[in-house]
Amino acid sequence: MNNSGGNLSDDKPMAKVFLIFSQIVMLFFGIPFAAFGIFAFCDAWKNVHWATPNPKHNPIATIIFGLIFCAFGLGIMVSVVTAGSRKKKAEESFSKQTDGGTKPWLMRADWAAGKIKSTAGAQVKLFAIMALAFGSFGGLFAFTALPKELHKGNYPALLGLIFPAIGIGFLIAIVRAVRAHRRFGDCFFELAQIPAPLGGSLDGMIQTGARIRLEQGLHLKLSCIRRVVTDSGKNQSTQETILWQDEKILSPNANLPEPEPGHSGIPVFFKLPADQPESYARGRESVFWRLEAKAKMSGPNFFVMFDVPVFQVVGDTVAETDKAAANESDSTAALQESVEEIRRDENSKIKITEGPNGHEFYFPPARNLGMTTFTTFIFLIFLSMLYVLIVHINHFSKDFEIELGLFMVFLGFFNFSFCLKSSRVTVHSGGVSVTKRWLFFPRSPSFSADEIQRFETKVGMTSGNQAYQDIKLVTKNSDSSYTLASGLASKPEADWLVCQMTKAFGREP
Repeated sequence: MNNSGGNLSDDKPMAKVFLIFSQIVMLFFGIPFAAFGIFAFCDAWKNVHWATPNPKHNPIATIIFGLIFCAFGLGIMVSVVTAGSRKKKAEESFSKQTDGGTKPWLMRADWAAGKIKSTAGAQVKLFAIMALAFGSFGGLFAFTALPKELHKGNYPALLGLIFPAIGIGFLIAIVRAVRAHRRFGDCFFELAQIPAPLGGSLDGMIQTGARIRLEQGLHLKLSCIRRVVTDSGKNQSTQETILWQDEKILSPNANLPEPEPGHSGIPVFFKLPADQPESYARGRESVFWRLEAKAKMSGPNFFVMFDVPVFQVVGDTVAETDKAAANESDSTAALQESVEEIRRDENSKIKITEGPNGHEFYFPPARNLGMTTFTTFIFLIFLSMLYVLIVHINHFSKDFEIELGLFMVFLGFFNFSFCLKSSRVTVHSGGVSVTKRWLFFPRSPSFSADEIQRFETKVGMTSGNQAYQDIKLVTKNSDSSYTLASGLASKPEADWLVCQMTKAFGREP
């Protein structure tokens, strides 16, 4: 098992050299601070006149200044000197808790117990901080600077109202989260197997703090996400990439079990891919598996989120896990909505017809109304900001205006692709023909039956925790692929479309 997320055995000598070098650098970095602090403290102490203090020359401030520098420098030096022992203790603790490092999931008490609390409520603290920051700054601007700017005729200053608006948005999110917790209580996910093995399945049950009655479909989503932290300080940024995602929708008529009186149980079952990374955290990079369940309801919506332990099994159990996964049935199958219901509820605009040339799958432009509206809104916001910055303020260099203009061209292309791009795929036993249109620029590639290996779905564009699926045609030429359609919001519908294409091609899905 790869406990650290990467095999560093070949790099250990270089890693040790780099560690020793960095410790020496930090040690020499702390010595000047400590030396300067001691010198300032001793010099000031000599000049203290305890019997007849001189109000014009009070060395107390210098003494405090010297103590601070001395403490900072000595702190760095002590930290460097004790780094080896602290690392050794941490490794011993990790080895003891994880059975010699073979069971890293035991480091988390909730993973070890197999009962994980929802982390959806933990966002309330972050929302509160953001609401306070944006609300304070925006309110101060709105009641002090904005009236003066408007009096001068500087109407572009109204763009500053975006900050209090964002603060109000976070405040609304806090109210919704508090109401949801009061309605549904604390929710937990209990695993049937600890950990969930790659190539096997994630099996268990979400237990709610109160009885719930579904009004619409309940979405269960499992995602494998890579998180990378870049830069540091003010320039630090965090990027999350969805590597893999699967989704199921339980019917509103599903009879959810009641594990305890007054509580509801939501069965969970996902087959896990064997070719994705296990859970790990290493420096600025980490991979985690996130389970989500959400349903729209009158009043606060139901939403829970869990970080689940997914790891690679070891030894001879790999073959056993693969065999068990192949034979294991989906315990949630009877509770799921049919594809016809999903397409109806989500108002799918994808049309399938049977013509003389085979089965036609038409993916019209602007088929994802929510995403199209969102991207258009963002484009118009940036366009208005560009207009205000260049026309009204006009205090920027030509280089900045050119860079901003190029960014707007990219954003506009991205937006118009959502609004205007369409795809028509015709599948028959002899091959596949595709017609893609973007404005007045059609492309019509075709593939013979001998070239086609399979159809599949793959994660394409992502927005937040939503991964949009692409339908790929994989060819036999070095396993290369061609995108038949992109931007499908529903994973169950995308999987169903792949099955229909496979059947139309004359193969078993």
